[in-house]
Amino acid sequence: MTRLPIVIAGLLAIGVSGLPFIASVSLPVLVSAAQAAETEQTATFDVPGMTCALCPVTVRKAMEAVKGVQKVEVAFEARTATVVFDPSVASIEAIARASENAGYPASVRN
Repeated sequence: MTRLPIVIAGLLAIGVSGLPFIASVSLPVLVSAAQAAETEQTATFDVPGMTCALCPVTVRKAMEAVKGVQKVEVAFEARTATVVFDPSVASIEAIARASENAGYPASVRN
């Protein structure tokens, strides 16, 4: 019976001493969908040179390598690549140049 008060006192001491640590931990900031939409742009590129099953993989990897690119979806049949990117970091020109450097010239659709 004397152990219970000792255990409770120990748990309280640990809990109270941990409060400064808990207060010092910063919490991640949640970004709303509207804020996220402001920092991303979507562009669709025509990539007519894709002729085989490996071409879309090469185009996707080249475009994904551009800093600021968040997502690339390549449609082989349509010969297009749709790219979601942060326009403050990446540009349409840089993404098209990356595809061209990989051997697949790309132009943005209007």
